Amino acid sequence: MINKANTYTIVALIAFILCAIDHFAQDIPEHPIIKPFPNSVLAENMSKYNKFDEFEFTVMDKGTKKKNKVKVKGKYWQLLYEVRTPSGERVEDISMVEYFENYKNAALEKGGEILFEDRSYLYLRIPKSDGGKTWCRVNPVANLGQIYLVIVDEEGFKQSLTFGADELKKALDADGKVILHGILFDLDKATLKQESEEQLHHIVTLMINYPDLKLEIQGHTDDQGKDDYNLNLSKNRAETVSSYLQLFGIDKKRLVTKGFGESKPIASNDSEEGREQNRRVELIKIN
Repeated sequence: MINKANTYTIVALIAFILCAIDHFAQDIPEHPIIKPFPNSVLAENMSKYNKFDEFEFTVMDKGTKKKNKVKVKGKYWQLLYEVRTPSGERVEDISMVEYFENYKNAALEKGGEILFEDRSYLYLRIPKSDGGKTWCRVNPVANLGQIYLVIVDEEGFKQSLTFGADELKKALDADGKVILHGILFDLDKATLKQESEEQLHHIVTLMINYPDLKLEIQGHTDDQGKDDYNLNLSKNRAETVSSYLQLFGIDKKRLVTKGFGESKPIASNDSEEGREQNRRVELIKIN
């Protein structure tokens, strides 16, 4: 039989579980900069927040008028807002234009920029005080009075110019690749700059210490110049790195080279900071 003490324990446990469920269901912080449309209510059961995630944003290149996809990593919000009347009914007569204009004006007031816009989506970017960027995709569903927001807070770019042999090995084992910004070339050439030697020597040490390791060396450029030119430039730069390693006795059979030109950006090419990130060498571990 269940006695009175056990009954109290069970009731208390159920109450605790219900409170915990309610607590976690409500634990979705709204974004500190990107504010909801006036009279909006957050649909918490359809929203989520992650301390770190990634999302692919669309950016229109102002020079070439081409659309680019840029993966952005950082604090991640996926928020669903519903515009409601004081009595709780959805407001379904707001146009897409009004939604878009509201968010565009708010972004521009904060020194932001409009990255891309079509009939369904609006992409925005706003500078942060730490040097990073807040990226936002706005997707209203006007006839339902709903607005879907995807927001990523990207940290300020902290470039580590060189990675030691041990750091390279850890990154390759953990992620299968490592992005290097410390291998520099002369402008529009595949000629190595002298300051690249420190990073290259670390790669040589890595290959000597781990004789079974094989690497794919990838070259990447920004979007300045023609596609074919950038593709050839990136291939030649990857070959230059391979040739340098071979000078120190690294077997050519352990090295594969590829060039991708401007086709795989990791940042927007709209700023010099972004273009600097896109000009890079990547090492890929070959299993």
